[in-house]
Amino acid sequence: MKISIDPNRIPGPGILAIGLFTAFTTHDPAVLGLSICVASSGLLLAADDVHEQGLRRDRKVVAHLAKKPDGARLRQIGNALNLPDPVVAKSLARLTADGIVVREYEGEPMPMRSYRLAD
Repeated sequence: MKISIDPNRIPGPGILAIGLFTAFTTHDPAVLGLSICVASSGLLLAADDVHEQGLRRDRKVVAHLAKKPDGARLRQIGNALNLPDPVVAKSLARLTADGIVVREYEGEPMPMRSYRLAD
């Protein structure tokens, strides 16, 4: 699995770190209040980045399934997208709950489940 740092995801944790550092090193109540607000903003920004990453992953899964009209197994999708099975399973669960993807057969173990785009 390739590990890389996306510079677009640095601001959230950076803002959180600055806010926390300031909150723990200040003695001024006004600065403490502002630093807590800054830390909260960084936390929300970081959470939004994680959510967007999940949406991008879901979009990749949908694009892969669009190329496979007969469907694809969870493990095949993961191998094609270079993603672990549990990550693909979470994306497929969200897409299935939204009605975008359907599971072909019930009762199969997770890696062998086959999915296709809904009609």
